[in-house]
Amino acid sequence: MAGPAILEMGLHMLVEVVDTAMVGRLGAQELAAVALGSRVIFSTIFVFAAVGTGAAALVARAVGARDQAAADRAAGQALALAFLLGLIMALGGYTLAGPLFKLTKAEAVVQALAQQYLKIVILSTTLMLPLFVVNALLRGAGDTRTPLILAALTNILNIVGDYVLIFGWGPFPALGVRGAALATAGAQLIGAIVGLSLVFRGRAVIQVQPRLLLRWDSSLVRRILRLSAPVGLEELTYTVASLMVFFLVSNLGTESLAAHQVALTTEGLSFMPGFGFSIAAATLTGQYLGAKDPEGAVQGGTLATRYCCLVMGSVGLIFLGLPHLLASAFTKDQAVASLAATCIRIGAF
Repeated sequence: MAGPAILEMGLHMLVEVVDTAMVGRLGAQELAAVALGSRVIFSTIFVFAAVGTGAAALVARAVGARDQAAADRAAGQALALAFLLGLIMALGGYTLAGPLFKLTKAEAVVQALAQQYLKIVILSTTLMLPLFVVNALLRGAGDTRTPLILAALTNILNIVGDYVLIFGWGPFPALGVRGAALATAGAQLIGAIVGLSLVFRGRAVIQVQPRLLLRWDSSLVRRILRLSAPVGLEELTYTVASLMVFFLVSNLGTESLAAHQVALTTEGLSFMPGFGFSIAAATLTGQYLGAKDPEGAVQGGTLATRYCCLVMGSVGLIFLGLPHLLASAFTKDQAVASLAATCIRIGAF
């Protein structure tokens, strides 16, 4: 179960990796701009996506208890919340993009490009957030294969879109940062449409009738929010700290901001095994508890922790030994690569 989950998390991270690597070929200003824009978007969406974590716990226990109707009800309420929060995030982000980036000390051209990137991608969160929640619900029900396929689809579309729209190809002009934003938004929207259609048309382990999204179950929503709150607060704390660091680094100049993005993107890859094993552990624990088997829940969580430490420790050794090689994969600017390599080596610990 952990294998597909780890691959899925890696593929989600690959969206940022590809954007960083391709935009890095345009220059430090463009790389710094995408760093600011993507950090604001994806840090914020992870806070709201905590709704999926709480709902997935309910789904896992319902599946373990063989109560499909309860699992579907929890999924429906979680998706209703996701659509609402996605709309709020899109409208709020689009409106506040300008004032937000003015809080940084980044160059004017970097602020303008970051705002351009954010305003395009943020509109896709109306469906991107529900996609994140759908994936969490499917994993909670024990299906890690479908989220992996959806992640692979969005990545293929993003890679092709990035190459065509950033650098130009055939009838498509080179759009630079705007092209990266359009590719990311388009790939996520298509992935969301496919994922949601599987759930709405009864072709997934979780089935939700679209008309039921309008039936608000206050009691169930409160349970979802109560379970999601700790995860959401954890993500919010990390998001605030991460954005504060980003804004502080922006005071150091464009090269430092670009290097910070390269280091964070590289470091983010090391987190994916941890996220994957945590998903497997949470799913197994929920299903064992639903089946009234607490001993099995403890054993599943312990085994996942052991494998996680082994894999992530190995990644840390790679970061320690090959930081310059890793940094050079994202940028041709030697000053940026050198700064990023120093950060990557520190991140190994």
